[in-house]
Amino acid sequence: MRKAVLFDIDGTLIDTWDFVMGAFKYALNYHGHPIPSDKVIKSITGKPLLDFYKAAFPNIEDVSHLAKTHHDFQSDKFDLGKLFPKAKYVLKKLKKRRFLLAAVSNRTKVSLHTSLKMVEIDHYFDLILSAEDVKNPKPHKEHLIVALKHFKVSYNNAFMVGDTDHDIMAGKNAGIKTVGVTYGFSGKDIKEVNPDFLVDNLEELLPILH
Repeated sequence: MRKAVLFDIDGTLIDTWDFVMGAFKYALNYHGHPIPSDKVIKSITGKPLLDFYKAAFPNIEDVSHLAKTHHDFQSDKFDLGKLFPKAKYVLKKLKKRRFLLAAVSNRTKVSLHTSLKMVEIDHYFDLILSAEDVKNPKPHKEHLIVALKHFKVSYNNAFMVGDTDHDIMAGKNAGIKTVGVTYGFSGKDIKEVNPDFLVDNLEELLPILH
């Protein structure tokens, strides 16, 4: 029976802090909005872009102008995303072990695929799912259910790996094992949502994923 690993991308495999936060701060400065506290930013990171801005500014009825400016900033800055140490090594090892790999992200399809190609890891994934490929993004379980059905892999043979509470809750909602990484957007706060495993670097995944 083959097993599957479902990876979040931003903050898990690719360090996109400058890519995401640079766009966020640019959009807020451009439209004259204050920058929320770090605590607020941590709590909303991982949401689809419109939900991200709605959560940051609940009193603004239409945040589409912020999302558009955010995308405009990012359109020619995909080079800001860098692979975390050992990311490619771990993906290679998992492929050799015949794991099925999926990228499950709340990013838009074009943005997600562009980033994966930019850091040259797109070919490692057997399936890539963006926010546009599901009706209910993470922390809902739909991303994960779609992936497992596609792979024909049972829940007890799957792992969800991510850096935010949305990733871990999606895994819990789907009934699969979860791995929280402590170096991403949520930092060590990821432990507060009780993932099944915690890792401080990607190489620590290998003895867990067996």
